[in-house]
Amino acid sequence: MAFLNPFFLFGLLAAGIPLVIHLWNRRRVVTIDFSSLIFITAAHRENARRFQLRQFLILLLRMAIIALIALALARPFLTLGLPVASVRAKTDVVVVLDNSYSMAYQDINGVRFDKAKTLATDIIDTLRHGDRAALILMSDIPTPVFRQLTPDIESVTEAINDTETSYRTTNVQPSLELAHEILAESEQLNKEIYLVSDFARNGWENWNRLPNRSGARISLIPVAEGEAHNISIKEIRPSNQLIGVDLPFQLNVTTVNHSVAPLNENILTLFIGGEKQKTMSLSAAANESLNTALTYNFSTPGTHIGYLTLTDDRLNIDNHRYFAWDALGEVRVLCVGEQTEYLTLALNPHIYRGQLSVEPESSLTGNYSNTLSRKSMEARAILPTQCTPGEFETFPLEDYDVIVLADVKTLSLQMSVQLQEFIRQGKSIIAFVSAHSDPTSYNQSQNAWLPARLGNPLTWVPPERVQAYRETHPIFDIFPSEGFSMQYAPQFYNGIALQPASESNVIARFGDDTPFLIERSQGTSAVLLYNCGLLAQQATTSMKSGLEASLTPNDLFVNPYFLPILQQSVLYAAIASNNILTWGGHVGDTYTAHYPRGAGGKAIISYQLSITDHEPEPSLNENRFTEDQGPKTENPSTVVPIAEDGTLRFQDTERPGIYQVEVRTQDRIRRDFFAVNVDTTEADLTEIPLSQVAARIGAKTTADPEIGETPEAADAYNVKRHGREIWGELLIFVICLMLLESFLSNRERALTVGES
Repeated sequence: MAFLNPFFLFGLLAAGIPLVIHLWNRRRVVTIDFSSLIFITAAHRENARRFQLRQFLILLLRMAIIALIALALARPFLTLGLPVASVRAKTDVVVVLDNSYSMAYQDINGVRFDKAKTLATDIIDTLRHGDRAALILMSDIPTPVFRQLTPDIESVTEAINDTETSYRTTNVQPSLELAHEILAESEQLNKEIYLVSDFARNGWENWNRLPNRSGARISLIPVAEGEAHNISIKEIRPSNQLIGVDLPFQLNVTTVNHSVAPLNENILTLFIGGEKQKTMSLSAAANESLNTALTYNFSTPGTHIGYLTLTDDRLNIDNHRYFAWDALGEVRVLCVGEQTEYLTLALNPHIYRGQLSVEPESSLTGNYSNTLSRKSMEARAILPTQCTPGEFETFPLEDYDVIVLADVKTLSLQMSVQLQEFIRQGKSIIAFVSAHSDPTSYNQSQNAWLPARLGNPLTWVPPERVQAYRETHPIFDIFPSEGFSMQYAPQFYNGIALQPASESNVIARFGDDTPFLIERSQGTSAVLLYNCGLLAQQATTSMKSGLEASLTPNDLFVNPYFLPILQQSVLYAAIASNNILTWGGHVGDTYTAHYPRGAGGKAIISYQLSITDHEPEPSLNENRFTEDQGPKTENPSTVVPIAEDGTLRFQDTERPGIYQVEVRTQDRIRRDFFAVNVDTTEADLTEIPLSQVAARIGAKTTADPEIGETPEAADAYNVKRHGREIWGELLIFVICLMLLESFLSNRERALTVGES
């Protein structure tokens, strides 16, 4: 016997109340002997015995009535083993159905998820009138199809049949906690949780035991058969984060063989713009992670979308990896300073060539057009313009992406106003400062956008080198490890003490820990502050005349590092200004971007390229808006508001593929793309032993002797649900005892009155 409401068993203590009252009354009785009644005592003794027996019986009845009422409120029920318990009790069931993407694996006998749905519907079909059910879809987050138990069993069955696998990973704990929460409100005799899953190990990591708060009977229903074999693309990453037009770069691809058997002759294919670009054959040993490099270069600037695929296997979801990368070109840079010719030459070596020359060897081989086209593209990559600090005060800045302040000695008030407005537009600034810079003008309150406050001049003898820098930062990821510490690294003789602002990040430092490069981000604007002077004429004169090294600011601009670090800085600043830093998120992650010019407006986000529908890359110049009809797209789209600070957040990234973002401002439409991929931790299909699962959640496996190694049948389910509540019978018995107690009490009262 067991109890559904055991708390009411404390009511059994109340059964002693009649006994206490009886004993208390006996203590208050005082015997007084009268001489005239002594001879009557012997005659009355026989009647007294019958009276005491009747009183004791009434006392027992009253105690039994109170005790049985307490037992009835505790809702006792009889389980298997007694003939009276052979009746099937009402049952509440929660089915936890694993719909993570590993359930799309195709076993020999079919897709795992199809088998799981069949098993789940079989469980629901065993329910009868009066039973209730709920359904939870389990991935890394619980998705309750029915948040409460429902008696509409047919609706639960239809929901199971309509369910599809998601593109999410597995985390068992939240779904089981929700199942216990749903069943905690149940008052039925039978409460059951059925976990239908492939029991991949990754869903059981990072947590230990889960208490059975609802007291439900938990059953494990595995669907995996045999040993799984799977290969996946774990990640793809370009060799450098800043991709320029017509500059070759490498795609580093990591593939993993999640099998105990070797993999032979798998084909890796690169698609860009919907067209096949390259293929490569792969072979991997058992459980091997393989790194592969593909070389490619973009011939046109703008956003390029694509994906990599592997040969189809039994789980194709993780055989695709999407990307949306931007090839930079036509970055318009305004170089501000008294001597900026060397800057413009470094940013675009072809800008001073009146006509593009052709190598004689190229003309002889007939490659004239190719050479001209390549040099024309190089000439369009970065387009610099020069102006003096005086001209900058009234210079129009609308058409520029980046401003470079090259050894500007003093920042006037009007220059500060121009720079602040440039930053408010979400654009970026690169500033080179040195001992020649005026700290007072730079440290004015209107220049709070600077990453640091300028201090006293510094002189280094011997010269300093850049010793520490973030190799993963886009500006430095093209340089080898410890590149600035090598023999031919640039040397710095003079600098300035810098005090970084709290919102700034120090990207590189000199050997004495003085900051070399400091970055400060504000929305889509980035401000880079270099602690080195670029006074080319003075430095060149000093070196030519053999003056002391202490007079030379540094030799960066005559060092081979100067051109790449300058160009990388400009490209990085342009990317930040145009909000096209690569976003590579997983399914379920929140996409975040900044659109200062679209603040308070709306963005239209549409799904462009799916895992099952590989379409050609959409035209990046196509105007997707008409004058009156709004956006034109055949793909499902979502309208997302942009916050007042220009921040856009999009959470509905439930499918892998390419998404397009359209933001309409007053003068143009801005179109961005971002890629969403599956989390490949789910690609490892290694199973966790069911015995470990059962121990962690207090469950019963299908290895139960009643069930065997096969899934449970309907009769096996119902046998476990046998049992009978007897609180109703107890209440009927209580009523009978109350009638008997009332009869005896009234009879005793009548006899007492008659005798008196």
